[in-house]
Amino acid sequence: MNKQPVQSTVNMFRDSPWPGNILSNFAQTPFVIDGVTCSCSEAFIQSLKSSDPEEQVKLCSLQGKEAWERGSKLTDRIFSAGCVWWLGEILPLHSIEHFQLVKRGLVAKFNQSEVARDALIGSGTAKLLHDFGKPKGSRESLPIEVFCNIITDIRNVIQSE
Repeated sequence: MNKQPVQSTVNMFRDSPWPGNILSNFAQTPFVIDGVTCSCSEAFIQSLKSSDPEEQVKLCSLQGKEAWERGSKLTDRIFSAGCVWWLGEILPLHSIEHFQLVKRGLVAKFNQSEVARDALIGSGTAKLLHDFGKPKGSRESLPIEVFCNIITDIRNVIQSE
């Protein structure tokens, strides 16, 4: 790990310096949720766009960029359907239940991946951002602010343990 002094902000993006690159959804930080192995959190988040549980398992096995590319093709579908799916369960898009599921996946990531947990702890008290050049207002299956708040909440819990 390339540990450097942490700034007042950390951009959780694949091209950022440590710890931001490891906090990125693309980082290979495998975890298991509900018996499904996810290669990274991007794969898990993108899998929620498929209504087919078998396809979700396949999406979860993909690496970050490939998962993003495959899942991005399903984004319009979740907005027209107004929901996401997980192993046969239908959750309203952008609902508390949707965000709780994402948080459960991210908690699993940080509990099961020592590399991810070390990066999260290493972010100290920095404000966590997710700036990857996408214009504000574009359609997001997981709004950036929600993602950043979830990671910050998880960090606060881990740091208080």
